[in-house]
Amino acid sequence: MERESFKPNIESEPREQPESARRLRFEKEKPAIESAPVYRALERKKEKDILEEFTPEQQVEIKQKQQILSSLAYFIGKDFKIPVELNDPGAGWHWDFQKNVIRIDPRDLLEKPMDYLRFVISHEGGHRRISRADFIPPDEWRQPGFSFMMNAIEDPRDNNFVAESYPKFREQMSLAYQQDLDFEAKVKQKAGQKLGYQPRFIQAGFEYIKQWFREAEGKDFKLSEDLHEEVRRTVQATLASANDSWLRYPSRQEADNGGKIRGKKVDGEAMIKEYAKTSYEINRDEVWPEFKKLIDADMEDQKMQELLKDMQKGQERQEEGGESGGGQGLPQELKDKLTPEEQRALQEAIEQAIDNAKKEQEEARAGGKEAGEAEEAVEPVEGMPFGEAIDLKTLPEELKQKIKEYIESLPEDQQKEIAEKAQAAFKEFEDALNEELQGKLSDNPEKKAERGEKEGQEQENAGQASVSAGERVTTGQVQKSPAKILGERVFSEKLAEIEREENAYEKYRREVLPLIDQLEAELRQIFVDRRVTSWKGGFKGGKRIDIKKRIQEKAKDVPVMESHAWQRRERPQEKDYAISLLVDVSGSMYWDDKSKEALKSIIVLGEVLNRLGVNVEILGFNDDMKEYQTYGEDMSKGVRDRIGEIINDAASKRCNMCRMDHNASDIGWATEVAAERLAKQKAAQKFLITLSDYQFEESPKHPADKYELGETIKKILEKTDAHLIGLGIGRGTEQVETYYPNSITNVRAKEMAGKLAGLIKKVIANYDKF
Repeated sequence: MERESFKPNIESEPREQPESARRLRFEKEKPAIESAPVYRALERKKEKDILEEFTPEQQVEIKQKQQILSSLAYFIGKDFKIPVELNDPGAGWHWDFQKNVIRIDPRDLLEKPMDYLRFVISHEGGHRRISRADFIPPDEWRQPGFSFMMNAIEDPRDNNFVAESYPKFREQMSLAYQQDLDFEAKVKQKAGQKLGYQPRFIQAGFEYIKQWFREAEGKDFKLSEDLHEEVRRTVQATLASANDSWLRYPSRQEADNGGKIRGKKVDGEAMIKEYAKTSYEINRDEVWPEFKKLIDADMEDQKMQELLKDMQKGQERQEEGGESGGGQGLPQELKDKLTPEEQRALQEAIEQAIDNAKKEQEEARAGGKEAGEAEEAVEPVEGMPFGEAIDLKTLPEELKQKIKEYIESLPEDQQKEIAEKAQAAFKEFEDALNEELQGKLSDNPEKKAERGEKEGQEQENAGQASVSAGERVTTGQVQKSPAKILGERVFSEKLAEIEREENAYEKYRREVLPLIDQLEAELRQIFVDRRVTSWKGGFKGGKRIDIKKRIQEKAKDVPVMESHAWQRRERPQEKDYAISLLVDVSGSMYWDDKSKEALKSIIVLGEVLNRLGVNVEILGFNDDMKEYQTYGEDMSKGVRDRIGEIINDAASKRCNMCRMDHNASDIGWATEVAAERLAKQKAAQKFLITLSDYQFEESPKHPADKYELGETIKKILEKTDAHLIGLGIGRGTEQVETYYPNSITNVRAKEMAGKLAGLIKKVIANYDKF
């Protein structure tokens, strides 16, 4: 789905607003997000506990600065109900989207200059104003490195909005940017300690922030000289898109008052959310494919580190048992691949890591701490996991390559175990990094469930301190009334019944989820590769100027304020698609798992096409037509529930004696109806894909002489611009080729989902050849 350009009312916006930040695609108006009530007794008690960690004089200073910063947060965030609460000392600053709370670090209030504090609170208020992430699929967010990439680009986007809307904010940016550089240095130190190498993805994320700051100062982009070559290539390939993404923010007027989109009035929240969604889509489609390559390379390093950790543990056990070192921790299969010099280099690296771990424990004991708590001695980034790792940069490249080859030679179960350990360590480090990255997108989808469970537990704990209506007080545990017990029992029984009758859609969706994710990634890449960036002129403002046109204007004495020589970056709209999926749910489809596999196939295509924003309709037919999803309808729970009835719909038409459909599957009539609906869609490319076992039987409702399939298809091809594709399920479906210009026949039921996925990929990739 391509992003369209949005042209705001330029005359109504502040003059200093850059035109390049005003581009936006809107699908339709979304409901506004309502702020939830916040202050509770539990929060006030927590703040009191935090203050008790400081002296009375420090408490007074903290409260005074908290009050000053609260006023600024209200002003920037445009929310006079949002509380500014104290975070745990050293836990940083962030805006919690779900609870609508800005949390500030009391330690910073005492140690940092007031200009820095104003910058950070303005930044957090900006997140409250324009940052939205609740629409990001959790599976997408959980990919290693994805959330860090989003955060690294979201912070500049937020800064741009606040600096443009509140120019005073710009005066503190240099000071706060220096704090970011200090934070980067600490992160790199901690990465060396925890991981044993500098992750490429972290370097790329901080490089985006550095280049944003150069742009904010009016300088050209210039990549840091010390970048890893892979990181340099990735940033070079994605910087234009990252820049495009952090310029996708609303004006202050748009955020406050909304505006008109295609002639339709929308409120400020709807506009804010669509800008955020557009920024996210740029990150997902244009930055992430390249950024992920760095993640994959880092993951290979982490697998190597996990193997070396196992060797290190083996060496430690040998030493504890009184044996000498000498390389006994190395697997014999690996030793056979290494030269004596490489064995020695690897052994020395392992021994150095063991020595460092012992020193850490000794320093911990000397400081009165338990082992594993010595990280404070090396001035860590708060919240980061700690542990000594083998320094990979001390190992020769040929040695590291042999270790990787050794991992690839291991049995599949061992490779899987190493990969799981690597991903867990990698994710732990990234989570700690995101927690520390100031101004993060705190309402990431992955943590919603965790917050819900935590809040539910807090409410349960708070409820135990009082007696609810309908309960009676006893000298022991609070007992529930008979009515309440009965109600809970009925609820539990109902819940169990629901779980037993799980909708078929969700049941089979879990089975085909890998195919869904793979197909989505492949189709999305096709869309991304097809896009071409171009520049369009004739604007009063923009990112660059058309010199030739401006010279012509000057010759005509056109003043600069009236110049139309500015250019904006435009992307041509993607070829529109309208796809109709017509699935046979007659009685004959019930047998031999045909309806079950058809359901899986429809789930795969329905999920993928809806994720990509392709206009799709899903219809089922026997002697009647059933609408599972209509054009323009979101893939809601109701739609999924209807699709989940495909098996039951076929079962309702079966004959248990002869296994045929005596109500007839009138495919000619159904094809004509589906084609008529498809013809009404405004799309450049229209496809009607039919899934059936093609067991024909004349219908009393729709006689064959009126709806003969061959004549029906011929008429559709002559009178409409639709492309018709037939998928013949089961043996004996060769006749499909005689009806459809494009077809796949004799598809076994269990092959159906894969065949249909390949078909839709061909349709999207070769739309101009149909």
